[in-house]
Amino acid sequence: MKKSLIALAVAGAMTAPMVAQADATLYGSFRAELHSVDDADLDLKDGSTRIGIKGDVDLGLESTKGLFHWEANVNITDKGGYGADMFAPRLSYLGATGNWGTALVGRQYHPHYLLINLTTGIFDTASSTTGEWNQLGNDVHKREDNTVAYHSPVMGGFQFIGGAVIAGNNDDADGVADSEVDGYNVAVKYNANDLYVAASYGDVQEDVFGTVSDKETWGVAASYKIADFGLAAKYEEQEDGVNDETAWELAGTYDIGATQLMARYSDYENDVNGAEGNQWAVGVMHKLGGKGRVWVNYFDFDSDAQNVNANFRDALVLGYRVDF
Repeated sequence: MKKSLIALAVAGAMTAPMVAQADATLYGSFRAELHSVDDADLDLKDGSTRIGIKGDVDLGLESTKGLFHWEANVNITDKGGYGADMFAPRLSYLGATGNWGTALVGRQYHPHYLLINLTTGIFDTASSTTGEWNQLGNDVHKREDNTVAYHSPVMGGFQFIGGAVIAGNNDDADGVADSEVDGYNVAVKYNANDLYVAASYGDVQEDVFGTVSDKETWGVAASYKIADFGLAAKYEEQEDGVNDETAWELAGTYDIGATQLMARYSDYENDVNGAEGNQWAVGVMHKLGGKGRVWVNYFDFDSDAQNVNANFRDALVLGYRVDF
């Protein structure tokens, strides 16, 4: 036993200098939600709990550091993870950053999600039928495998982000890579003096039952902060030769100390098959110190939206979140 303890102590002493060379952070966000949905029983759900590690390393290059980031699902209410198996990767990439910008390789967020969809994503509620129900770009431009991307330096408030999926398998409807470059997404944003404006365009090649087509997605978003009041809007359009869909949202927030009041209106239309619908939502979120929060949100769908998808039902959601 003594020999084992001595060996362990020696190994630890030898490993410590190597760990010290990397600036790594272990982090997590644990989230639980209680859903009360029309014509259904109460449901206790995981709210997209995740755990990860990220950091940078010295590459011995002037003004350039190496980056790494891994993040995975963790489910605290059911077996398996949120929409996937336990510890299924949400993010998994490496790269480098410096005064020239940032280059990343691996499973990562596309700029359309970061710059457009998050602008009006004001609710903590994670379900795709409530908090993120009207985000067209999520099917091909959210967290995608086999992505290479470049983020330019911020210059006068402007930043450019571009990325491509190389022989991927998560961006095609049939799960088959159709060409060496399966899709790409380019975007630009301006963020200064409480004003935020962004635009994005993406194209993904699909092979659906032998028919090859392009799924094009573009969007614009803006937000503005006036003292404790915030206003945000986004517009998306997606075409694939079969459907022509549009989605737009208006969102507002008002801060009262550690409490935030939220409201949002969303509209969806498909110009080809005539499907349409809207949702309005309100919520209250209260921060508990710097690492916790509780919230209550209510989501209301009109009858047209419920005809499009039977899962679109009015819901009251209570949530609790702890970060570290």
